[in-house]
Amino acid sequence: MKYLKYIAGIIVIIIILLIMVLIYNDKITQNSPLYYKQGIEFYNNGDYQNAYYNFGKIKLISPLYSMAIYRQAKSAQKLGDYNTAVLKYELFLKKSSNSVFTNNAKNNLAKCYFYLKKYDDAKKQFEDINEKNPDNISNNDYFLGIIEKNYNKQAAENYFKNYLKKSIYNDKYTKEYLMLAADELSTLGVNLSDEDLKLLGIAYYKSKNYNKALEYFTKLPIEQCWEYLVLSNHYMGNKLIAKKLIENYLITFSKISLEENIRTIYNIYTSYMSGSKFNNWLKMYNLVKENQLPSEDYVMYKVASLLSKEKSIVVYEDIFRKYPKSDYAPEALWNVFWHSYLKKDYEKAYELGNIHLKTFQNAKSTPKIMFWLAKTELKRNKISEANSIFTKLSGKYPDNYYGLRAQSIINKKTDFFKANIDNKLPQDNQQIEFPISLSEIEIKDLKLINSLFTMGDYEIWQDADFKNPIVDSWFEYKKGNKSKSTVIARNFIETMDIKPPFVSEAYKLSYPLYYIDEINIAGKKLNLDPYLLIALIREESYFNDQAKSSTNATGLMQIMPGTANYIMSKLAINPNENHELENVRLNLYLGCNYLKYLYERFHNDLYVIAAYNGGEGSVNKWIKTIDTSDTDEFIERIPFDETRHYIKKVFRSYHMYKNIY
Repeated sequence: MKYLKYIAGIIVIIIILLIMVLIYNDKITQNSPLYYKQGIEFYNNGDYQNAYYNFGKIKLISPLYSMAIYRQAKSAQKLGDYNTAVLKYELFLKKSSNSVFTNNAKNNLAKCYFYLKKYDDAKKQFEDINEKNPDNISNNDYFLGIIEKNYNKQAAENYFKNYLKKSIYNDKYTKEYLMLAADELSTLGVNLSDEDLKLLGIAYYKSKNYNKALEYFTKLPIEQCWEYLVLSNHYMGNKLIAKKLIENYLITFSKISLEENIRTIYNIYTSYMSGSKFNNWLKMYNLVKENQLPSEDYVMYKVASLLSKEKSIVVYEDIFRKYPKSDYAPEALWNVFWHSYLKKDYEKAYELGNIHLKTFQNAKSTPKIMFWLAKTELKRNKISEANSIFTKLSGKYPDNYYGLRAQSIINKKTDFFKANIDNKLPQDNQQIEFPISLSEIEIKDLKLINSLFTMGDYEIWQDADFKNPIVDSWFEYKKGNKSKSTVIARNFIETMDIKPPFVSEAYKLSYPLYYIDEINIAGKKLNLDPYLLIALIREESYFNDQAKSSTNATGLMQIMPGTANYIMSKLAINPNENHELENVRLNLYLGCNYLKYLYERFHNDLYVIAAYNGGEGSVNKWIKTIDTSDTDEFIERIPFDETRHYIKKVFRSYHMYKNIY
């Protein structure tokens, strides 16, 4: 019995100790997120010392311990304490050898060795990264070149050249060290071949150091760098030299130059000529045709765009016939099709539309052709055929202007171009969730990333191995970079063959809800549709309240100074006072009141949007001269390209917002 009491006492003590350990561990688990969050706040504010201290409070048993070590390493690196950073990165890699942050930790570790002048360790680390990740897009070759330059000039030369070639010819590579690498190679003291001189010249040209670029291009035979001599001199303002180079050598060297450079040189040369824009491009066309120079299709398209409609059709037909694989062939064929449609030659339009669809499967003009081919079928009384095309169009291009327009026709809705003043943006708008379905992240990594995001560590995404534009957009959204986030999402969705559902985070990022209260209040006060307002703001500025165009249009709604002064005078605001048009409230106030003014003039949503971009006078002229009762045809016949596209963009955004929210 005596022993049993003794054993029971020991068991009780053990249980108490276990409970205490569990309570202690639970307390650590509860406190760890708090310490981590505080560390992130300090880190984001540039207080790396306190960030390091807070991350250090997280204990070994915490699930956040490894990431806290990683964050300590980054904090120490920011402070320039590379010895501590090395210790922390090494500890992180020991504990997390297969993490989504492993490669970034290795890169940072190598750089810390480099900054400590532990070149053997740095070299070994950089080479190991290159060997295990040959497709790794980094600056490793630059650092390896710096390491080798005092020991092995041949190796350094190879590394610098390799970095320059990757950076110049691959847009995915960072250009951060482009000019530095060029400087290093140029001062390395090695014999440089003509190929090397050209590489250096292009590196400086891409860095916009045109003066330095010319130093190398002038050492080369002119046939190897003529195009860059022209461009560098032009951008430096040496127009007489550039013009002489074009006139003396265009015929000789254009065929061995990059096509993108040649097209730029054609633009430059026509800008140097005296005379009208049309005559200059006609001279350019004759020169190109007579001497069989490259990019004739480009020059032909330029000429056609400046001709009258009747005369341009001959050129557009010629472009498609002679250059069916040209970048300009699809749009050229669209112009021929549209000419036939307007002449009411629906049989020929039908034939041309089908040729376009068979020849160009997914060109920029394909949705437009499909829409008007369906309308052609309606003109031919082929109702079921027209509906079939509309259905295919809305299915294949659900977020395209023509796809949305087709869907409204299928649903027999007649209010596509009509706003509704009773609309209201949702005020219970929740934060956009992390785009899980489009992130391509494994479950184990997703759990970690989500927990870090919960604590405000959004920057960490940049350090992860996986990259995804939609998540990049979400990351910018969380940082408050409205415009950048919206544009990234927009560009990514445009590349997707299969579009996500309208309710997806991708579309919410591309069509976000900002300034909800201000827009709803303005809409209610001025009888404006808030959805139309936010659509217009998106297309005007992509929510960049500091946006300023080349014509001085300013702010969210891109108000012109003259327009601002006119509206202010109507609202009894002294326009002579110092008003900041970048101010969100003032910009919205003036922009919305200008829309209200346009509504009082036109009483028509379509005309109002057209006038907001093209001006009242232009819209009045188009109403009188464009003789059609078909709204779609009216839009397509607007002679101002910018206004025609603007109307489509705004109404596309309008219906996308309504579909999403």
